[in-house]
Amino acid sequence: MPVCATLPAATCPGCAEPLEGPVLLRGRDRLMGGPGEFTVLRCMACGLASTQPRIGAEQFADYYPASYQPAPRAGLVERLRLAAIVRLGPYRMLARRPPGRMLDVGCGNGELARAFARRGWRVAGVEPGRHAAARARAGGVEVHRGTLEDAPWRGPTFDGVIFNHSLEHVPDPAGSLCQAAALLRDGGVVAVAVPNFDCWQRRVFGSRWFQLDLPRHLQHLDRQTLAALMVRAGLRPVAQSTASMRPALLVSLQYAVFGRARWTGRGLRLAAWALAPLLWVLDRFVAGDCLHMLAIKETRARRVDGER
Repeated sequence: MPVCATLPAATCPGCAEPLEGPVLLRGRDRLMGGPGEFTVLRCMACGLASTQPRIGAEQFADYYPASYQPAPRAGLVERLRLAAIVRLGPYRMLARRPPGRMLDVGCGNGELARAFARRGWRVAGVEPGRHAAARARAGGVEVHRGTLEDAPWRGPTFDGVIFNHSLEHVPDPAGSLCQAAALLRDGGVVAVAVPNFDCWQRRVFGSRWFQLDLPRHLQHLDRQTLAALMVRAGLRPVAQSTASMRPALLVSLQYAVFGRARWTGRGLRLAAWALAPLLWVLDRFVAGDCLHMLAIKETRARRVDGER
């Protein structure tokens, strides 16, 4: 049976055991330049890596300053890219199902939700950011501004739930997956995309790996730890894959050379597109820096049969 609980701050966010594992990395906020040094610890009980100390709501202003605004609404190229991701990428298993009701947790501006809406899905989103939530709502997405914990939906409501690079930010990933499972109808799908802590870029760059993103990423997942969280929530993983985020390698290189990103904007995006063929080839042989996993909430009859 799934275990849903609110975790004390001093315990592993994956299994609730005391967090006493070894220090894997030490680093600082290279993206925003916020204060302090942070460590990444691995739990001895379940293997999940997490950031310590964990920032609280009162510290958000230091690490998410007012100048940190969501991206503007996507243009034609970005909409085509999202359409390709939905149709051919890691969410294709969900997209090929008959359209139903979908929840995007951490929906941002709502672009991914709208890509599913264009395929006939009825979409809703959860988003804590005021500006992003307003833009998603203006684009036609039903948005709850807040978190999954205080969202208004109760009981099996959705046929699909997506965590698109949001699960690494939530304080209690096990609880969030458990809540997502409770909101799913039988046979529904949870789709998760997170940075892949087991990728080659993390091994090469260490604390200067762009997707480490201390301290905003509260936990750091790989195939084993993400699958274990899904199983703990009562979900059955059915598909997984990895891929490389195009700009990430170039930013990691800047972190390694300069300690921060000095080259951003359009030039970086163009260079990232030029690098895409090389990353595509590398992805055929080594694990990319983004991990995608899909899991199904089995029907009640099958769950009961499995518990006998």
